[in-house]
Amino acid sequence: MTGRIFITGDKHGTFGPFFGLAERNQLQEEDILLITGDAGYVWDQNYPTQIQTLEQLFPGAVAFVDGNHENHALLSSLPEEKWNGGRVHRVGERVYHLMRGELYDLYGSRVFTFGGARSVDVDRREDGFSWWKERGESWWPEEEPSAEEIAYGQRQLTEHRDEIDYVITHETPLLARGAIARSKTIDPDYQLPALFDTWYALLEDAPRFRQWYFGHMHVDQVITPKLRGIHNQILPLGGDERVRWA
Repeated sequence: MTGRIFITGDKHGTFGPFFGLAERNQLQEEDILLITGDAGYVWDQNYPTQIQTLEQLFPGAVAFVDGNHENHALLSSLPEEKWNGGRVHRVGERVYHLMRGELYDLYGSRVFTFGGARSVDVDRREDGFSWWKERGESWWPEEEPSAEEIAYGQRQLTEHRDEIDYVITHETPLLARGAIARSKTIDPDYQLPALFDTWYALLEDAPRFRQWYFGHMHVDQVITPKLRGIHNQILPLGGDERVRWA
């Protein structure tokens, strides 16, 4: 049976949109909700309670790429398995972490995912508040993709270029930064946005490629016909008509 696929942006552990989505829409067990990173529901050892709430509100599957504001050590400790053709960390009965460089077959659409980004608030997260003191409490170096993960993603894109319909990342391609009013610092040694420019150019004219979605910048904004930032909106994958939640 074919369900619907929705996509939304950074949630940082909040549930407001899910209450609204459940109240205003006839959700089904076959539906899938994708989150473009900074989901924030896996933050400490109490995460099962968060996941139970999420599953109570959304009857289908919730799947997210990792952002920079995630507990990466905890995510990596979760069971790894296959889901719709790609590797995932199973977070709950129906909640999944979509891993970097993986390809998933979702109701006839091929989706490539690549999470991660560099935080601009590392110093504050390490040293600022009394309960955020050291690496491993509020910041993890694994937030930024490793050379091995990047190489794997590059191979996947190159080998499957003509099969990919959608790309979901947390970080944005560099070309989008000039169009976004909300700026974030790019350190000279931080190359992921520039790498994503290369990947976007590789895919832009691919026969099946329809849309690249990114989070991180907290904007709902169309950058090009095939590149879109998403934050508060909930959209059908590949569509423009907003799904009501407020």
